[in-house]
Amino acid sequence: MNNIVETDASVVRFNYKMTMIAIYNNLRRSDLNKLKFLCSDFIPLSRLEQVNTGCNFVQALEQMCLISAPENVHFLAELLWLIGRIDLLQKLNTSKDIVQSSLSDNHFKHVSAYRYGV
Repeated sequence: MNNIVETDASVVRFNYKMTMIAIYNNLRRSDLNKLKFLCSDFIPLSRLEQVNTGCNFVQALEQMCLISAPENVHFLAELLWLIGRIDLLQKLNTSKDIVQSSLSDNHFKHVSAYRYGV
């Protein structure tokens, strides 16, 4: 029984990693600049200065515990929605409408309204 649970957990971790790879491989330099601006309230500037690839960006989010495993990608979904990368929301098994709806509740907003004008 324990091996089944461990195998299921391994599959979930693998799927999460594959999803993150699919997302960061599709981020453009302009996307990264926007994402770094949006995250400047959450990630120290010294860390953001080191971010020059999509992989670095995802790692920074993970290190700050802003995303982790499939059940905690809401922050990333909000970021992708804010920069207009609706195509990448599909990789998180969500949509523009779902993200927009959840953000109508201030409880689910992370990014300051000040930064919304990206």
